[in-house]
Amino acid sequence: MKKFSLLLIMLPVIVGAMSITEVVQKALETHPQVQMKKEDLNAEQKTLTKVRAGYLPSIDLSYSVGPERTNTISNNRTSFDYTREDASATFTQPLFSGMSTVNGVKQQKALIVSADQKVKEGVNNLALEAATAYLEMLKNKELLQIAKENVDVHEKYLGQIKEKVDAGVGRSSDYKQTLSRYENAQSVYYLSEQNYENSIYNFQRVLPDEIVKGYLEKPTVGNLPAEDLETLVDMAIKNNPTVHVSQADIKAAQAAVSRSNSAYYPTADLRAQAFWDQNINGVGVKSGSNHDENSGWNVLLVLNYNLFNGMYDQANKKVNQHRVLKQSSTLADAKRFVTANTSLAWYTFKSTKQQLVHIEKNIQASAETVADYKEENDLGRRSIIDLLNIELEYNGAKNRKVTAEYDNLFSYYQILSHTGKILEVIDGNAK
Repeated sequence: MKKFSLLLIMLPVIVGAMSITEVVQKALETHPQVQMKKEDLNAEQKTLTKVRAGYLPSIDLSYSVGPERTNTISNNRTSFDYTREDASATFTQPLFSGMSTVNGVKQQKALIVSADQKVKEGVNNLALEAATAYLEMLKNKELLQIAKENVDVHEKYLGQIKEKVDAGVGRSSDYKQTLSRYENAQSVYYLSEQNYENSIYNFQRVLPDEIVKGYLEKPTVGNLPAEDLETLVDMAIKNNPTVHVSQADIKAAQAAVSRSNSAYYPTADLRAQAFWDQNINGVGVKSGSNHDENSGWNVLLVLNYNLFNGMYDQANKKVNQHRVLKQSSTLADAKRFVTANTSLAWYTFKSTKQQLVHIEKNIQASAETVADYKEENDLGRRSIIDLLNIELEYNGAKNRKVTAEYDNLFSYYQILSHTGKILEVIDGNAK
């Protein structure tokens, strides 16, 4: 397992780099989540054709044939066997459906907008997921390298103290203390190795097997869409696809309420029919005669008005009204979510940027102190324990720097995602 991690650490020397832009673009091209939402959009677009069919006429042809035995008054209770036939052609043109079709089209158009925004929402979320997995793997890789360096430092000082103890000029307690710290450094290393390998598998959830083809290069923070929180929040509420989904769902629910009112109106259809039949009156055709063959046509205005439907129509309208209220609450929740997460990302971005200024100074001072302690140790004025203590402080500062740098990058891409700008920036970087 250790060899596997070391191989991955050395991978940048062997193969070419894969940028965060390439990772996000390839994820959007290949991930099944995006394709699923695109198929939902295609289904909603085809459903619009189904709803618009309410404007168009229908044409029905019917023909039936088969044996028939009759024993009726018309044939003096004598049983006769006939071949019964009948055919018809019916043309029906809807004239008025209580505005059901009109509102159905409005509802479906809103659902298409919703499905389209869900595609954008899925793409936006996947872009952030890909960027996060990319950065998480880079972060854990750097922390693993620092953990390895920390083990090497402990191993070096542990050997030096052991030599002094064996020579009778060192303290056994110093050796035991250093050994304890060495074992702790080893455990931290294995934990870092585990985190790194876990992040590789998380990355492969976004892009399977891509890690074996190249290594990832550390991105830099670009310009934010705006420099103040208020503008960023306004931009997020205006551009975030999750908010747009909720807005479209409200329009669809409102159209469904209007459509449910159609049940309270009559319907009108223009119907034209032509028919032909034979041997359907129980008499049959006599030899040389066709008096039981009938044909004709009619053109009718057909009106239907349902007066009572078991309270179904009233209940259906109430259901749709509650769905409007639900979608309104969903929109309010989406705005709260976007506002809160944009604010969190903004403050994290600002805070980590400020932290890095002081961490850099901390690292510089620690590095200089390590160099001074080594000189003083050579002069016999510092013990190896003193050296190890300052090395631990230096190691901790490097860990804090990596964590702050990547938190800053995470928050940067989160802001881009919440404000709906992440694809715009990714596409801009690709050019």
